[in-house]
Amino acid sequence: MYPAEFAYQRPADLDGVFTALEQHAGEAKLIAGGQSLLPMMKLRLVSPAMLIDLAGTAELRGQWRTENGVRIGALTTYRELQHSSSTLGLLPGLADTLEVIADQQVRARGTVGGALAHGDPTADLPALMLALDAEVRIGSRRGERVMALSDFVTGIFSTDLADDDVLTAVDVPLPPPGTGAAYEKFEQPASHLALCGVAAALTVVDGVVHRARVAMTGVSGTPRRLPVVEDALLGAAADPAVLDDVAALASQGVEPLSDLHAPAEYRLHLLEVATRRALQVAASRAGMRWAA
Repeated sequence: MYPAEFAYQRPADLDGVFTALEQHAGEAKLIAGGQSLLPMMKLRLVSPAMLIDLAGTAELRGQWRTENGVRIGALTTYRELQHSSSTLGLLPGLADTLEVIADQQVRARGTVGGALAHGDPTADLPALMLALDAEVRIGSRRGERVMALSDFVTGIFSTDLADDDVLTAVDVPLPPPGTGAAYEKFEQPASHLALCGVAAALTVVDGVVHRARVAMTGVSGTPRRLPVVEDALLGAAADPAVLDDVAALASQGVEPLSDLHAPAEYRLHLLEVATRRALQVAASRAGMRWAA
């Protein structure tokens, strides 16, 4: 199926994007890599009258060290991140996550900003970014605002972006010393979307968990952290019994999706298994020796 007729603009800079959004208020869509938007347009799930291409906005490209971490421009592709040894070395768990995102074509075209702004409940990157305490930077004619990613995604394919907003970058703080992170995923074989994905980031000092961030995707309507798991880990000793007990708590308070790919009960089972695996790998990378 072909998309409905639409007009097209490719502004030369971010100011031009803001102008185009003003001129086509409420009827425009931004396109970056197009890996999510174009298939939806072809199915006519969305039919914008105007498509505003961000490809010409150099301000949205790149990766930079900041005082407290790493800033990733919204147009940075998955492949560019995979080829950035400096960013991969600073952000634990990122290499794991990028490796299991879709296929080479999607990784070559798909962007960090698009992955977060689309609000897909099955996307991989949001889980890791939640576990790393990422913030999103949002620009418009009204100025810039920064908000935690945990507050940004508000529902299925729904975010805090207004019609005239542009997600410009993602800020990821450097994790404390002694932090290990991992991402574990069960995917739908045809689409490679997550039936369940879990990211874990653990900071360990003298064999005790001092900081825990655990987030899931693919299971419920939004990617989200698992506070029950995090609380259970905090201050816990590093032994296999703790791992098993915590993994069994992962599904508490979760309202799972249920569809033809995976019923609700199966998704909750996958959540417990993926949590256990992610915690085990993250802990080993943090210097802990947990048995398999």
